[in-house]
Amino acid sequence: MLLSARSHRLRAGLLITSGLAALPLAAHAQDTIPAPAPDDAIANEIVVVGSQIKNLKTAGELPVSVVSDDDISAIAPTSAADLLQALPANGTMNFNGTDTVSGGVHSARGDVASVNLRSIGSGNTLVLLNGRRLVQHPGTQTEDSVPVSTVNMNTLPVRGIKRMEVLHDGASAIYGSDAVAGVINTVLDDSFEGLRVGGELGFAENTDKMKYSADLQGGWTFNEGRTHLSLALSYYEATKVWASELDYAGASDRRDFVADTPFAGDLSFDNRSSSTPWGQFTAANAVPGLTSSGGVFHIQPGSMSGCSGALSDGLCIADGSLQRDLRYDINSSRTMSPGIKRGNAFAFITHDFGDFEFYSELSYYRARTDEYRGESSILSSARFNISRDAYWNPLGAVGNPNRVSGFDIPEEGVDLTLTNYRVVDAGLRHIRVDNDSFRLLGGFRGAWGNWDWDTAGLYSEATTKDVTFDRISNTLFSQALNRTDASGYNPFNGGNLANPNWGDASVNSPETIDSFLVDVSRYAKTTLALADFKVSNGSLLSLPGGDVGIALGVEWRRTSFSEDYDDRLDGTTNFIDAVTGEMINQSDIMGSSVAGDASGSRNVYSAFTELAVPLVSRDMDVPLVRAFNLQLAGRFEHYSDVGSVFRPKFAASWYPFDQLQIRGSYAEGFRAPNLEQLNTDVTTRVSTVIDYYACQASVNKGDIASLGACAGNDRVEERRFGNTQLKPEKNASYSIGAVFTPAPRWTLTVDYWHIKQRNLVGIFGAENIAALDYVSRLQGNGGLSGVHRADPTADDIAFYQGSGLDPLGEMVQIDDIFTNLDTRTSAGIDFGLYYQPPETPIGSFDIKFNASYLDKAYQGLSPQAQQIQSVLGAEVPLEAVGDLIERDGRPKWQASGTLTWKKDGWAAGLFGRYVGSYYDTGVVQDETNAYWKVDDWFTMNAYLQHTFQEGALSGSRVRFGVRNLLDSKPPFLDATYGYDASLASAEGRFFYTSIQASF
Repeated sequence: MLLSARSHRLRAGLLITSGLAALPLAAHAQDTIPAPAPDDAIANEIVVVGSQIKNLKTAGELPVSVVSDDDISAIAPTSAADLLQALPANGTMNFNGTDTVSGGVHSARGDVASVNLRSIGSGNTLVLLNGRRLVQHPGTQTEDSVPVSTVNMNTLPVRGIKRMEVLHDGASAIYGSDAVAGVINTVLDDSFEGLRVGGELGFAENTDKMKYSADLQGGWTFNEGRTHLSLALSYYEATKVWASELDYAGASDRRDFVADTPFAGDLSFDNRSSSTPWGQFTAANAVPGLTSSGGVFHIQPGSMSGCSGALSDGLCIADGSLQRDLRYDINSSRTMSPGIKRGNAFAFITHDFGDFEFYSELSYYRARTDEYRGESSILSSARFNISRDAYWNPLGAVGNPNRVSGFDIPEEGVDLTLTNYRVVDAGLRHIRVDNDSFRLLGGFRGAWGNWDWDTAGLYSEATTKDVTFDRISNTLFSQALNRTDASGYNPFNGGNLANPNWGDASVNSPETIDSFLVDVSRYAKTTLALADFKVSNGSLLSLPGGDVGIALGVEWRRTSFSEDYDDRLDGTTNFIDAVTGEMINQSDIMGSSVAGDASGSRNVYSAFTELAVPLVSRDMDVPLVRAFNLQLAGRFEHYSDVGSVFRPKFAASWYPFDQLQIRGSYAEGFRAPNLEQLNTDVTTRVSTVIDYYACQASVNKGDIASLGACAGNDRVEERRFGNTQLKPEKNASYSIGAVFTPAPRWTLTVDYWHIKQRNLVGIFGAENIAALDYVSRLQGNGGLSGVHRADPTADDIAFYQGSGLDPLGEMVQIDDIFTNLDTRTSAGIDFGLYYQPPETPIGSFDIKFNASYLDKAYQGLSPQAQQIQSVLGAEVPLEAVGDLIERDGRPKWQASGTLTWKKDGWAAGLFGRYVGSYYDTGVVQDETNAYWKVDDWFTMNAYLQHTFQEGALSGSRVRFGVRNLLDSKPPFLDATYGYDASLASAEGRFFYTSIQASF
C-alpha cells in the first residue's frame, strides 16, 4: 500500500535525527575534503583511456569525458546502473534487473546493469577496470532476438571510485574487440590513506521502498613507505517493490490511461492474460449444446452470458472462446523491482622494489535478489490430456460424481485437452538470483630509461545461480489432473467469483498442489584469463613539432562460458503425458520452453602498436597552425574460433589558435560473435507474433478494417539455432569535433560521430518470419518450411468460412538461425559545456553540461525484409529494421548536467537528466497507423552537506539529499510495468541522509 503523508514526514524526521545522532561517533576524525588536482595531472590521468602511451606530452586527439568525484556526489547513485544512466551518450540499459518478465528464466535476472554507448547495442562498449578488461556477466538475454552478453556494471562499487573515464570513439585498434562505440574505464582509488566509514539510509515517497548502505575505505603504508595496502568495502540493501504499489505499473489493463487520447479503447493497452484460472478445454468429441462444433469450451461464472451448462458453486460451462472480461490481471501478482543485497570488496597492494613496482588487485562481489512473479501458465506446445476417467472431468463416464447431466455425453465419457490455464492456487513464483564474481590481478611496472613497461596477469570468474521456487512439473501436474479420486487436481473450479480478473477463491488442497511443485535452477559461469606486456615511450625521438610517443604491446586472453539448466529444462527430464505415456514436450516445466546446456571457450592472441606524432608545435610559429598532432594505431587479433582480423585507427588534432582545437578520427573496429551465438545448438523461446494470414481472413470477412488493426497475437515457440560459421562484426567509424576555450574557465565541445556496422549478428525474427510466411502464401508458394502449424480444427475451419482463404491451423513453432545480417548506420553529435566561475564571496561553483543528439540509426533491409515491404507496405511494420530514430528507446536527445557549490565546509549540488521523446512501435493507431508517442522526461537530484572542519568532529560529514526532486513520473507506454525500465526509473521522490567519518 502507498505511504501516507504522515508516514512520509515521520520517515524524514527519523532519517535526519539518526544522521545527527550519529555525529558524535566521528570524534578524532580528520578533514577529508580533497584538494583540487592541477590541470596537467588530470590530463595525464585521462590519457589512460584514450591512449596506451604513458607520460605523453600531447593529448586530446580523442573525445573523452570524465565523471569526477564531485559529479558522482551530485548524481548520488546507489549502483553503477544509476551512474551509467546519467551519461547522455548511454542508450537503453537492456540488462537492468527489472524488466525481465518476457524472457523469464532465460533472462539475465538479478542485480545486473549493462552499458550501451551510442545506442548500438549492449556488448559494443568495452568496459575496463583500472585499464584492463572485466569478465562478462554469466547471464545472457536477447536483444533483437539475439543473445548478447555484457559486463555487469554493478560489480563495480559506487564508493571508492576516483573517476569514470568515457572514451566516445571507436578504439578496437587500441584495446581490441568490443570497443565499437567506445570505452568506459573506471579508476578506483588505490592510494587512499587513513580510514573512512560511512552509511546511508533513505526511502521512496511513492512506494514502500527503503535503501540502506554502509562503506569503509582504508589505506595503510608499511615497510618505510615502500608497501601500501588499500581496502574498500561496501554493502547495499534495497527492499522490493510490488507493481501494485503504482497505478500505472499494477494495472495490466491500461486502457484508462489512454482514454483521452486517439488511442482510446486500443486493445494493445489491455495486457491482461488470456491464461486464467477459468480453464479452457477441447473435448475429443463435440457435445451438442455444451461445446462448440470443435469441442471447445471453458469455465466461467454462472452470472455471465453465454453459459451452456451449469456446474456447482456458481459456475458454468460456456462454448467458444474466453471472454475478455475474464482475462487475468497478471501485474497484481508481480514485484516490479526485486529486493537486493549487494556487497563489494576491493583490495590493492603495491610494493616498491626500487627499480620497479609490484601491484595487485583483489576484488569480490556478491549480490542476492529476491522477486516474485505471477503464477505459472501452460504453453500452447505443452497442453494436457485429461482422461475420461479423471475424477474431476465433467464429461467423464457414467458414475463419475462430477459428470454434467442433461447432455448427450457418451456413457464411457470423453477425453479432454486442457489448452489454456493458469494455476493460480499454486501461488506466486519466488525467484532468487545469486551473483558472484572475483578478480585477481598481479603485475609489475617500471622504467628503462625513457621506456615505461607494464606486465600483468589476470584471472576473473563470475557465476550466477538463478533458482525459482514453486515452479510446476508438467509431468507431475499431468498425473495430478488424471487421478481417479478426490485427491486429483481440479482445473474446472474456476477462479474468484468476486473478482474474476485476479485471485482464486476455489483452491485445491495444499497436499494436491505440493505434489507437483518443484524448484528449478539455472547455473551459469564465465571466466577471463589475461596476460599482457606493454611498453611505451613518450619521447621516442624528437621532431620540430615535439617528441614522438610510441606504445607496443602483446596480449593473450582466454574467455569461457558454461550454462547448466535444470534437468527439467534442458531436455533430460521431459514432459511425459499421464494418459498416453508419450513425450509431449522436451521441457518439463510449465510455462518454460526447453533450453539446452551450452559451453564454449576461445583463446585470443593480439598485438598492437600506437604512435603519437606532433607535427607542428607552438614554438614553430606557423600561421593558423598553433599545433598539429597525429595518433596512429593498429591491432591484430587472432581468435581460435573465428579467425584473424586487423584494424587501424587514425586521429588528428589541429589548433588554428590557442582557444580552438579541431579534432577528428577514423577507426575500423570489430566485435567477435559471443560464445553463446557460436556454441549453442538451439535455444527455444516463447515469442508473441501476429498471424497475418488469419488477420487477412478477418479483413476479408469485414471483422476488422485492415491488417494494421489486427490484434490477434499468437504465442509460439521460436527455435533459434547457433551458427559456428558466423563472422566477426566489422565497423568503420569517423568523428570530427571542436574544443573551444574562449576564456580560461570556459570549455565548449562538440563532436560529430558516425558508425557503420557490417556483418551484424542477428536473426530475421519471429515477427518478420510470420509476415514473410503470409507473403509467401499470398504469392502462391505455400508458406515457409520454418513455420510449423497445427492441423486445422473444426473451429479453425469455421473461422475461415466466408473469407475466401483455405483454413490453416495455428502457428506453434518458428525456426530461425543466427547469421550475419545487413549493415547498420548510426550517427550523432555530442555537446559539452564546462565552466568554473571565479571564486566568489559566497563560495566556488562548478558547472557541467553534456548532451547527445542521435541523428541517424538505420538498419539495412535484407532481401526478405524488402520482399515484405514491397508486398505489404507500411501496413505491416517490420521488426528492428529500417529507420530506427525515435523508435523503441532511441530518443534523439539525451542530456545531463551538474551544478556544485562549496564554501567553508558546506557543499551542495544539483544534477539534472533529460531523455527526449520517442515512439513505441508496438502500438499502432487503427485509423492513422501512428505509433504511440513516449513523452520526454526530466528528473533532478539535489543534496546539501556539511563537513566539520574544527573540533572533535573535524572531518565528519553529514548530508541530506533528494533523488528525483520534482517527483517526475516515468513516461507512460505499453510495457511490462507501464514505463521503459531501460531508460527511465519508476522511483519517485526519494529522501536520504548519509554520514561519513574519517580517522
